[in-house]
Amino acid sequence: MFLTYSTKVHPSYGMTWSKRVRLGFRFWRNHSNVRSGTSWRAHLVIAMRLLETPPEVEGSVVECGCWKGGATVNLSIAADITGRKLKVYDSFKGLPPPSQGDPVAEHSFRNGFKAGVFGGTLEEVSANVRQYGAIEACEFYPGWFEDSLPHHEGDIVLAFWDVDFYSSLHDCLINLWPSVVDGGFVFLDEYRNIPYCAVFYSEKYWDKYFSTVPPGLVGIGTGIQVGMIYPDHRVPIMGPTGRTRVMSPESIGYCIKGTRAIWEYYPDEIEAANKKDPPVDPAVDHQPTKLV
Repeated sequence: MFLTYSTKVHPSYGMTWSKRVRLGFRFWRNHSNVRSGTSWRAHLVIAMRLLETPPEVEGSVVECGCWKGGATVNLSIAADITGRKLKVYDSFKGLPPPSQGDPVAEHSFRNGFKAGVFGGTLEEVSANVRQYGAIEACEFYPGWFEDSLPHHEGDIVLAFWDVDFYSSLHDCLINLWPSVVDGGFVFLDEYRNIPYCAVFYSEKYWDKYFSTVPPGLVGIGTGIQVGMIYPDHRVPIMGPTGRTRVMSPESIGYCIKGTRAIWEYYPDEIEAANKKDPPVDPAVDHQPTKLV
């Protein structure tokens, strides 16, 4: 109920508070029926940001990496309510072969991120959406990101990326970020991996590829508050026995296009500049004295 509270939901969608609560229950039910790497609470947060986006802001919703369609089901409902298309990009064959130099791929023997895992066929995903979501709102684009994403067309008001590899995140940023509208949201599932999320604070990366400053990422390390206790990103997902879930990731991180995550306070430089060119006190009249 707390997650569905917002005074910014656009009235044209007709989503009263009671309807939003029912939407949350529907998300919860869908989450119990279709496997997903993210929580229904995270899906609800995404849906609320979409409901807060005015209908006159044109653009679609984009999902990259859908596995069995657990998030796709719920995102399709939110897209249908707001009259937008949900464009789903996935290989529908699982993860791609590891790229050389990718930190996630180099440790795949420990994290299980190997080629072919987390796979769901297009038929399986579309069947889940047809049964539990809004299939009419969806468009599916099969293929590896490096092949499919360069052909994306149209503005993006909201995106959700669950792509695991550094190389896949790079593909999403390079090909989709230019299409995200100002003020648009990009949600990320890998918020626990701080080095992975560091790209959203990398001045080098954003200057090199976009000639701008990094946007930052809200929720890095622990995720945003969704009602679950999750205070320490260092706590393993699985317990010592390999069976007990200690602190399951139930949240999500996001950034907003147009924000600036850049440090601009350098006191030594300010002091040096002041010595070279002392600041002018506006209270003092610095006009030259006229001789009579």
